Amino acid sequence: MTSVSDLLKHKGHTIVSITPSESLENAARLLTEKRIGAVVVLDRRGKLSGILSERDIVRAIADRGLTAALAMRVEDMMTKEVRTCQPSEPVKDLMKMMTLRRHRHVPVVDASGELVGVVSIGDAVKARLDEQASEVAVLRDLNLSHV
Repeated sequence: MTSVSDLLKHKGHTIVSITPSESLENAARLLTEKRIGAVVVLDRRGKLSGILSERDIVRAIADRGLTAALAMRVEDMMTKEVRTCQPSEPVKDLMKMMTLRRHRHVPVVDASGELVGVVSIGDAVKARLDEQASEVAVLRDLNLSHV
């Protein structure tokens, strides 16, 4: 079964981050530039303090208006209680958690508490589909060898 660690080997360990004091406008520019849907928020020591998604920015605009929202700080709209996963976790379990909790992005933290990557629901779905395609190919080969 594919683990989060296996997924990160293929996807990469690139982490795009921002600080809590940055503006939502800067966050929106970063998300657009990197073509991603969420960014992890790291404090001055480099520790995970939150996550900010496109949805958080849209919610701020809807609540405050465009100009006021974009001037807000990341820490005002970020999710502070971040659900993380570990590299050893099976992708199947991660997908279940992401679906049940409606998380689209999950930071990956190793046993020492170090941030080692970020996984999106799209990454998890792709990994599962690749795994299933591989299983189907093996079964097809087994079936043909018995003919």
